[in-house]
Amino acid sequence: MNRPQSEQELLQRALMMAGLTLGELAAQIGVNCPENLQRDKGWVGQLFEVFLGATAGSKPTQDFEELGSS
Repeated sequence: MNRPQSEQELLQRALMMAGLTLGELAAQIGVNCPENLQRDKGWVGQLFEVFLGATAGSKPTQDFEELGSS
């Protein structure tokens, strides 16, 4: 997903995640679920980052640097 343009958009994305299984969330953005999450421990975090539009990845920077900096 694209970067959120406002804090409100980020909040809406987070609320859309509520109640969904990881499989349902992955299906919404076209990502395949791994068969064994013990071997793919970082997958859940990456799924959330993609869905929310975070771009920092593993870099030591804020995920939504452009939000709230007005």
